[in-house]
Amino acid sequence: MTGDCAVYDDGVLRITNTDDPPGLAIAGEIDESTYDGLIGALGKFAHGPEVHVSMGGVSYCDLAGLRAIVRVTGADDGARGSNGGDSRRVVLHEVPPQLAAVLRIVGWDSTPGLAVDQPPGSPGARESGQHGSVAW
Repeated sequence: MTGDCAVYDDGVLRITNTDDPPGLAIAGEIDESTYDGLIGALGKFAHGPEVHVSMGGVSYCDLAGLRAIVRVTGADDGARGSNGGDSRRVVLHEVPPQLAAVLRIVGWDSTPGLAVDQPPGSPGARESGQHGSVAW
């Protein structure tokens, strides 16, 4: 899924382009010190009608970082999104269970255009009788 090209790497957070599917792979810690790098990479490389974000390598993510990833959908509390009102589908892959729980707790699991690809029965997967990708 990942390519060899890092679009951001400060030793704490590494973001690489993915080719198939097109998107980004994020690894490391997302916090106040790496937030600007995350925002820059999302703004520059999260394009098209569907963006895939692999989060399997994320060891820590604060609320602001998670919100930045969710906002790539273009949804912003029912207002015009951060990408000029264009909506897109964002598919999150390999979401750590604690981040999937935070998405549910703060209500971002119902963000239009957001889908979390969690295998049924995995930690953090929504228990809804749906199979495969869970569209939230």
